[in-house]
Amino acid sequence: MPLNPAFSTRITLLVCVLALTLSSFGVLEAQVDRYDNRPAAEGDRDIRLGGYLDLELFMNSDRLDFKQHRLVPMLDANISENVSFSAEIEFEYGGASAPRGDGETKVEYAYADVDFGGWTLRSGAILIPLGSTNLYHDSPMRQLTNRPFVARSIVPSTLTSAGLGGVWGADDGTWGMEFYAVNGFQGEDGAGGYNFNTSSGIRGGRPSLKTNKGDRPASFVGRFTYSPVLGTEIGFSNWTGPWDDAGELDLNITVIDITTDLGSWVEAVGATILSFEMGHVSIDRDAAAIAGGVPDDISATSIEVSKKFFPDFVTNLWGDDSSCAVTIRWEEQDLTGPVTNRMTYGFNMRPTDETVLKFDYEQESIEGSADPDGTFIFSAATYF
Repeated sequence: MPLNPAFSTRITLLVCVLALTLSSFGVLEAQVDRYDNRPAAEGDRDIRLGGYLDLELFMNSDRLDFKQHRLVPMLDANISENVSFSAEIEFEYGGASAPRGDGETKVEYAYADVDFGGWTLRSGAILIPLGSTNLYHDSPMRQLTNRPFVARSIVPSTLTSAGLGGVWGADDGTWGMEFYAVNGFQGEDGAGGYNFNTSSGIRGGRPSLKTNKGDRPASFVGRFTYSPVLGTEIGFSNWTGPWDDAGELDLNITVIDITTDLGSWVEAVGATILSFEMGHVSIDRDAAAIAGGVPDDISATSIEVSKKFFPDFVTNLWGDDSSCAVTIRWEEQDLTGPVTNRMTYGFNMRPTDETVLKFDYEQESIEGSADPDGTFIFSAATYF
């Protein structure tokens, strides 16, 4: 079908104008102002890759399980003098495509920091500042293999949520503060049931990095720390926000933590670290939540004492940077059912501060039940 003469004339004029433009200004691509400065792996950007790995063995009269629990690559980058990036990706039990389908792959945190002078804007997948264990959870860092109850049912470690907030701190390190608006806990399971219960606390309702469930307002979380002397930190953390889909029922979490080197107070004690963490959760409930078994108040407490020493058999084997430690931890957990107590006794050896071999004996008792067998736990963990 022949083209309309008027339309053909307009097309011809358009082609002529385009040709004149190209001949007058050179290649069109060079005239387009685009940002095309994506960093390349071989560039001079300051990027650091590391992480940690752990292996665990649990053994008692009923079980013998090896667990390749975590492989955690960590990435940090200085984008500029005032902008930085940090991320941690966790592969649990081989990752999501493990042969038995029982692994998990997840973002532990991934955020960008922008320095505004005096404070830092942080955005992304935030590592939630509720207590010390959730913030300092790395396996090579900790003296015992299992994390305490506070970091399981009260603050389901590792707890992460998408959000935006700020970080402040004194230049001399005497105080620090983080505060964020984030996606809230999801206490309803979408099928008429609830993700909060008296067996695992609020662990099943951890926040989503994708949605805040409808029109609910954001939740708010913050932590303030005070360090009166070197080696001592006192922390107060709080979370508040709705947990139901309608945004009408509130969840409030409070955590107090204290870490101190007793040797800084009494020199004769030497390098002895005392760690205390106490968490409490208050959950608003309506009639349906009460009928569904949602608890109203749950709590957990942990006290841990760890003594570091330097025996000759270790320093002769691995050098002056090696050490050992003995650790005792007492815990109590009340999820509005029978109270659970747990004692853990640990001994570990460190060829360096970044690598540890742990030998733990854990005894757990539930109120009103016969004491089960204790569990022997061995684990090896290292940064890389």
